[in-house]
Amino acid sequence: MTNPKDWQAGVTGRVAEAVRRFREERGMSAQDVAAACAKLGYPIARNVIANLENGRRSSVDVAEVLVLAKVLGVPPVVFLVPLGEVGEIELLPGSMHSTGDALQWVCGEQMPDHEPADDLELRFQEVRFYNETLHGLQKTIGSSEEYRRKVATARDAATREANVKLVNQFDEIIGDYSQEIQARRSTMRRRGITPPALPSELAYLDLSHHDDWGHVSEETPDASGSQPSADEEI
Repeated sequence: MTNPKDWQAGVTGRVAEAVRRFREERGMSAQDVAAACAKLGYPIARNVIANLENGRRSSVDVAEVLVLAKVLGVPPVVFLVPLGEVGEIELLPGSMHSTGDALQWVCGEQMPDHEPADDLELRFQEVRFYNETLHGLQKTIGSSEEYRRKVATARDAATREANVKLVNQFDEIIGDYSQEIQARRSTMRRRGITPPALPSELAYLDLSHHDDWGHVSEETPDASGSQPSADEEI
């Protein structure tokens, strides 16, 4: 059976190697990383980072993993699962798993024994689908805003008209996404799952009743160049 301390050292070693690799890829010194950690609100001294990378630390705590991941601009999971570096890891003491299976477990997609754990699988599934929908909504809003700006700066009627049509199409999709977001949040609550907090600009989607799903970020001229009234949907 694997010695627990050896397994712990292996986990710490994976974190240390990832910190060193991403730090060097970003051209940061240990002092740069330490300064960034302090600025983030959780100081990690330069010598602590150096000792971690040099193997002189036997453990690393969760708070350090989260802060270092933020500073280095990577998801925390890459500190635990060295994707693309090795094919398998000792995920738990004496238990070898492929990095693919390890990633699924750490990300909540699948248990290492492939057995669901009570209602956790349902929770992860609901939140995952919700996040995908929210990402789609935010991306579509960004596209709508981009074409609204193009409408405002169009130099000819044909270009303006084409961009207005695109804005309208994006806003229809935004309406569909908005209704899906509210439906998913309602479903999660019925199942006893607290939905993730919404971005402040989308907080209106959490209202129990919402009659107007239109996305109105700013006034947009119609194809003729006139501005819609405040109560008029684009």
